[in-house]
Amino acid sequence: MSVRMTKMDSIVGVNGKRYVELAGLFNDTKPTDDSYATGSLFLEVDTGDVYAYDEDSSDWGKIASLGGGS
Repeated sequence: MSVRMTKMDSIVGVNGKRYVELAGLFNDTKPTDDSYATGSLFLEVDTGDVYAYDEDSSDWGKIASLGGGS
């Protein structure tokens, strides 16, 4: 089964930056869009890992593991 990366929610915040919630698989490339705000979230649906975006480093850091996987 294949799951495509999906935007779950998007809110425009300060300076036009968007807070987004994304979901996809662990091997999906997490986007590094300049318009994403720090604190945007990415859920890996197959592992249960949750990542938060840091606009200063343009990187996603793991913040939680909800469990899961196969």
